[in-house]
Amino acid sequence: FLSWSRTGQGEMIQGQLVSGNFFSLLGVKAAFGRTFFPEEDQTPGAHPVVILSYRFWRQRFSGSPELLGTPLTLNGQKFTVIGVAPEKFTSLLAGIAPDVWLPLVMAPQITGDSELLANRGSHWLFAVGRLKHGVGLLRARADADLLALQISQAHPDDHQKLGAAVFRATLVPGPYRGYVGAFTGLLMIVVALILAIAGVNAANFLLAQTVDRRREMVIRYALGANRARLMRQTLVESVLLALLSGAAGLVLAFWTVPLLLQLKPPTVPIRLDVPADYRVFGFTFLVSLLAGLLLGMVPAWRGTKLNLTQTLKDEGRSGGRGRARLSRFLVAGQIALCLTLLACGGLCLRSLHNAQSIDPGFETRQRLSATVDVQTLNYSKSQAKAVFSSWIERVRALPGVESVGLASHLPLETTSMGLAISIPGYEPPRGQDEIGIAVADVSSDYFKAMGIPVLKGREFTRQDSEGSQLVVIINEAMAERFWPGRDPTGLSFTIGDLASGQRYRIVGVVKTGRYQTLSENPQPFMYRSILQHYHPKATLIAHTSGSPLSLLAAVRRELQTLDPNLVLIQLSTLEQHLAFALFPARTTGILLGVFGLLALVLSVIGLSGVVTHSVSQRTHEIGIRMALGAQRQEILRLVMKQAMEITLAGWLLGLGFALGLTRFLSSLLYGIQPTDRLTFTAASLLLIVVAALASYIPARRATKVDPLVALRYE
Repeated sequence: FLSWSRTGQGEMIQGQLVSGNFFSLLGVKAAFGRTFFPEEDQTPGAHPVVILSYRFWRQRFSGSPELLGTPLTLNGQKFTVIGVAPEKFTSLLAGIAPDVWLPLVMAPQITGDSELLANRGSHWLFAVGRLKHGVGLLRARADADLLALQISQAHPDDHQKLGAAVFRATLVPGPYRGYVGAFTGLLMIVVALILAIAGVNAANFLLAQTVDRRREMVIRYALGANRARLMRQTLVESVLLALLSGAAGLVLAFWTVPLLLQLKPPTVPIRLDVPADYRVFGFTFLVSLLAGLLLGMVPAWRGTKLNLTQTLKDEGRSGGRGRARLSRFLVAGQIALCLTLLACGGLCLRSLHNAQSIDPGFETRQRLSATVDVQTLNYSKSQAKAVFSSWIERVRALPGVESVGLASHLPLETTSMGLAISIPGYEPPRGQDEIGIAVADVSSDYFKAMGIPVLKGREFTRQDSEGSQLVVIINEAMAERFWPGRDPTGLSFTIGDLASGQRYRIVGVVKTGRYQTLSENPQPFMYRSILQHYHPKATLIAHTSGSPLSLLAAVRRELQTLDPNLVLIQLSTLEQHLAFALFPARTTGILLGVFGLLALVLSVIGLSGVVTHSVSQRTHEIGIRMALGAQRQEILRLVMKQAMEITLAGWLLGLGFALGLTRFLSSLLYGIQPTDRLTFTAASLLLIVVAALASYIPARRATKVDPLVALRYE
């Protein structure tokens, strides 16, 4: 993140430090101006130049070409604008679209860390390369591993266990590709199931239509039309129906995509762009065309198996038992797919409820957080401490603020710190070289502001500052693991090895919380005093007596009163912060829940349509039964029995499908098994009850058939 000021008030934008050959390596040319020269990436601080993204240039400077050659102030440093990137170029990672690109050698000036480029132990860059002709990914990985080994041997003090991970340069980086692929793959499977359910409805409609037109087809066949020509007519109708449905789906997608993007929490700094380009139109057209051909083939084949004598004798009113069996089979499959989606949706919704019920270990109501990085303005350590102290006091003085704390980072953030510790008398388990403990640096009143109860000892105070005894507060899980059955307050351990590390005294024990994910098991965690460990980037937490939303603007204003160029990286309530951790569960639950209900509606329509058509085909039979004394309740049971037989067959088939598919959801579920009986029972009951209600309407209509009219119809 970079601080940029144009109107006297700071604003946070995203920047990326790149080498001089970054754009040329990717084959990217500037839309206006130029990209970096190789010499602009040689001498640190010598070439303060910047390239703007096309979107940033259009939105902030109205696309003015006169901007080239003018200065732009970033993190208090002046940079000369030399070019604008192409409109569609958003760098290498999907969703992470930088506003500006800067030469890599300008990192010390941007970050204020003069040792950033010289520190061999700092691993904050990733390399992008182009493979030689004939060289594969496996060879590249082997070469990278060899290079990492050579560096480790040449600099053993800085790189004891240096390794290399090589992936293909894709918009989704290698380490995350599996997660994204699993999620998108699951969505594609769900969408395919919805398409299959809708397709069954279309196939049954076309099948019923061809049966009703059998007399017409027989006459045309008798007049010389061959079977291929009759099939072609049905296929053309099927494809046209599918293409029209695909077009309607595109229109609906344009309306719903903005709603889907709203699922992204506002605290996530990712830009999601879903353009409607030729790929979307082409994919939709191909899927619609294939669906039309596949779904039309069955009705076309069945509807053109003609028996002239029998069809003319029946006058086209009966489609035969074969057609009825096929329709029932299709609807049973439809119900099976519906149960699968209902079970998946039910599991994800219950998982979301469980996730929302998980105690994160801190209070979220009436809390707000604000993060600032004074490093963006190259503050000195003393300046930064003065700003943080003044900011805390000014926010604490605001009406409605109960308590205020400061932390290096919040729980459930993507940012985390871990340190190796040594405990006298404790040996790590076999195969484990050291004890690694996650850590956060916090201020006095942090635990009060976060609502984290102190179980033993005390909180940090202002006396726990530089020059005083190094102190630490641990969580209950850490106390139970390393000092079971004892009160650890007053005891000491070393961060680092026992011989050369820093010794810390435990002054308190707090409640265990969730630090990385909501689904994690209780983990040891420790807190250090932020007054003893400087952080240029820190998060302020405030506990308010009323709604924290009403104080967000005031917190920002108090910071910019101290320095108008200081910019908040994030400003939100802790409830919004928690929403980020719930993002996967919420997205999966909402999408699968909606798809499950959509599948239920489509299946009900299909079942109702088949029962209605069956009743119309059996009008004569029903009339005879009623003429012979059958009661209306008997007719109702007759029709309902047929519908429930189809439903139960689909339910049995779907039970197997659902048990197989839901196992793939296990990594997305919180506090619930993928074979949860209650969820499967609820999904089954919902399906059966709704199917019975949908069948009751045509069944009741069958009881109102007039026997005289039915016999006259014959």
